[in-house]
Amino acid sequence: MICVTPLFQIKRDHHYYRSARFLIALVFFGLVFFGLVGIGACSAQPVTPVVRLLVPPSNSSLPLLLLAEEDPLPGVDIQADIFLNHAQALARLLRGEVDLLLTGSSQGWENYLSGSPILMISTGVWGISYLIGSIDCPRIESIADLAGKRIALPFPGSPLDFQTRFFLHKQDIDPDRDLTIIYSPLPQTVALLLKGRIDAAPIPEPLASELVINRGLQRFIDYKQAWAAANQGEALSPQVSLFTTRSYAERNAEMLKEFIVQWRAATQQVVSDPEKAAKKFSTALGFCEEVIAHSIAKTLFHVPSPEENRHRVKAYYEDVKGFLPGKRGELQEEFFFCP
Repeated sequence: MICVTPLFQIKRDHHYYRSARFLIALVFFGLVFFGLVGIGACSAQPVTPVVRLLVPPSNSSLPLLLLAEEDPLPGVDIQADIFLNHAQALARLLRGEVDLLLTGSSQGWENYLSGSPILMISTGVWGISYLIGSIDCPRIESIADLAGKRIALPFPGSPLDFQTRFFLHKQDIDPDRDLTIIYSPLPQTVALLLKGRIDAAPIPEPLASELVINRGLQRFIDYKQAWAAANQGEALSPQVSLFTTRSYAERNAEMLKEFIVQWRAATQQVVSDPEKAAKKFSTALGFCEEVIAHSIAKTLFHVPSPEENRHRVKAYYEDVKGFLPGKRGELQEEFFFCP
């Protein structure tokens, strides 16, 4: 049988086909058009650069925590997190998971010497430790009074180890003969002090203030004053510095120059109003407001220019090089941020 399609049916189907094709085309071009408009709208919106920063739970971090709260760099979002493990924090920096790391000046140099592409931007703290004594220890007025005493240091070759040995050498005291030095991690050192098993130990802020205010220990020697006495009146010794990687610094040199300016301004805010800074960040640092405010006044904050920082850091390590672990040699220019 031959099926014959009526003429009106052919016309109707043809009309439907053309209409359907038109609708499909309309939908397609609509999706393309509005998709392009959407893409254009998204690309037109500026993407805010993010600076990811890791800082320790120390009052040395206060200016940078303030920067992260206020975001003073136009168009830049500064995000700060507190780290507890230095090795993990450094690994995150080297993997590119974070951009900046605030840590011990000497730790940064050691990592540089091990071959990592770490670079010092500048130093923010130049004095942060005090010789803290047990309740029963006779008062220690000077480094010379350490003769015959029992003291604890963090570990051989640590910054507090080689700086203390430098002080003792200046007083003609042999640290391996004229006094007893034991090495112990900070928590164990605190326990030894509280139990009276050692006479004294250098302790960084804010823990030093915590032990004096709330645990009844004694504050003996200000290490920045001891450094000045041993070094022709110069009180500044690099303690806590800001680091990045060389590749990040090369890509963001202009931003980092402005970052240093704002870091310096935030430091002035912290120093000029310790109570306000303590109220903002004491919980984040894990100490009460009184301790944080007190520790700010006991800390030597200073954010120099990259040029001044390079000069001061190199001079410091030149002074103490005889007491450094291993053969370090002279600090290379490539270790420093030089915009």
